[in-house]
Amino acid sequence: MALPAKIPLAQLVYEAARQYAMQLMLMASTWHRSVEEIEEEFAIIQKAQEDPRYFAPIYERYYEQIFLFINKRVINEELTAELTSLTFYSCLKNLRRFEYRKVPFSAWLYRIASNEINMFFRKQKKLHRAVSLDDHKIHVLAEALETGEDYDPQELVIRLLEGMNQEDIQFIELRFFEGRSFREVGQILNLTEGNAKVKTYRILKRLKKRAEKLLKEVS
Repeated sequence: MALPAKIPLAQLVYEAARQYAMQLMLMASTWHRSVEEIEEEFAIIQKAQEDPRYFAPIYERYYEQIFLFINKRVINEELTAELTSLTFYSCLKNLRRFEYRKVPFSAWLYRIASNEINMFFRKQKKLHRAVSLDDHKIHVLAEALETGEDYDPQELVIRLLEGMNQEDIQFIELRFFEGRSFREVGQILNLTEGNAKVKTYRILKRLKKRAEKLLKEVS
């Protein structure tokens, strides 16, 4: 089943092999570490809070994860490097404010990176934030939409993403395209786990209605 003519896909990227490999590297993060490992990490962070010279191990541990996280959203490697540098600069500048919450430090770094990305695109309104897609990610969201199989899931998902605002896209991206838990989504977006879950399902409900409307247009 074909959908009506598509809107230009400036903000979407479809690079299955490369992006899926990057996804696997990103998801091999240290989020699911033991409490003991997280506490050991916090001991290093406490030293860095007192003396910036101890920040180097944090930078080395998380640079690649944050670079990949940002690159999936902006694609351009030069811009990715710039935003990654800004993320770690902001992290170091505000490190004394970090509070231990028994979760990996990466959650705070991802939150800072998300803020840097959002600030950049608010200033550069002519540019569009990227959304990296592959077949697996598309089918995960398509299954969650429960719209059946009589359509092209790639085309439908792309059309739905084009009509979403950037705030809503973050929830779909983190939950369905990166497979993060609601707890982690909440940590990254500065929400409780419960609020992250409620907001995500509200967005999904709106997407289902839009998907049904699109499919009626071609039925």
